Amino acid sequence: MSSLMTDLSMEVAGMHLKNPVMAGSGETTMSHEGIAAAIDAGAAAVVAKSTNESEAAKRQLASAEYVLLDDRWQAVDEPAAGRALSLLNRSGLVDQPFEAWLEVLAATDRLARERDAYVIASLIAGDPVEVVRMAGAIEAAGVRWIELNLGAPHAEEAEPGAITAAREAHSVGELVASIRGAVSVPLTVKLSSEGDPVGSARAAFAAGADAVCLTGRCLAFLPDPQTRRPVLGTFAAIGGGWALPLTLRWIARARQRLGPDRPLIGTNGARDGLDVARFLLAGASAVQMTTAVFTEGPSALTNAIDELSAYLTRQGLSAREIVGEATDAVLSYAKVVPNNEDGTG
Repeated sequence: MSSLMTDLSMEVAGMHLKNPVMAGSGETTMSHEGIAAAIDAGAAAVVAKSTNESEAAKRQLASAEYVLLDDRWQAVDEPAAGRALSLLNRSGLVDQPFEAWLEVLAATDRLARERDAYVIASLIAGDPVEVVRMAGAIEAAGVRWIELNLGAPHAEEAEPGAITAAREAHSVGELVASIRGAVSVPLTVKLSSEGDPVGSARAAFAAGADAVCLTGRCLAFLPDPQTRRPVLGTFAAIGGGWALPLTLRWIARARQRLGPDRPLIGTNGARDGLDVARFLLAGASAVQMTTAVFTEGPSALTNAIDELSAYLTRQGLSAREIVGEATDAVLSYAKVVPNNEDGTG
């Protein structure tokens, strides 16, 4: 079949997606212009920059800093070799009043509706009462989808109470249940790679999540041998193409342990359309791209969609048909045929 006939559509959290490519939450999605650019690039959904009620979390954005690192952990200025690069950074939340940000979310989601897409409002828990109030206000404003980010890598370094990251299943369940009780729109829960992501995912679904996003970036530490000080001066979040197999393992494990009917969204490691295909094969139904958009611009989304479409055309399959195919074929070590028995060794 031709690329024009390739079916990229997905059903995630009860929502129809025209393709499985999302723009992830980050600095590129913290303005009307940035969100609109991702929509124009073809993303089926755009996760807006996260917010909460904390002034400390907003102030943290003012000291945000980023460095691209090559395979020798040296800083580079140009992202030409994007797949080999890692992004080390510290950041904060949207630095504007919630009411003003809510207007941006509502306006861009109206724009997204015209393009068969969605804008997803991202909330990070701070005060547990306030996060519920804000979720209700987001739904009342007409925004059609909410992501509760419980895997923020900067939480441990933030001022107490500014950013909450839930690592334990019971904490995840309590926070998700409180949001679920306040809103009826689809609710995605983004989880950390630390702790037990699959156990947390199980708790999130049990508490009413419609989809789970796995996994947030890791908190890292990198000394500079020349200055003998920490790069960026502190702990920081890190991501890169190298993270892809690590993230895919959690996607695969979640599919194995929770079943194929639990909608999973992948994040952390996708750089192009074949990486999106790898996420689908592991069990994700959609993929958030963040660092690639940061380094390459919104065209990274368009290129990923085109490459995925070309891949599926060559395979003669739709996007839905490959979800979980690789994970469902995983063998235990005991069942792997030794090389000298299958003629390859």
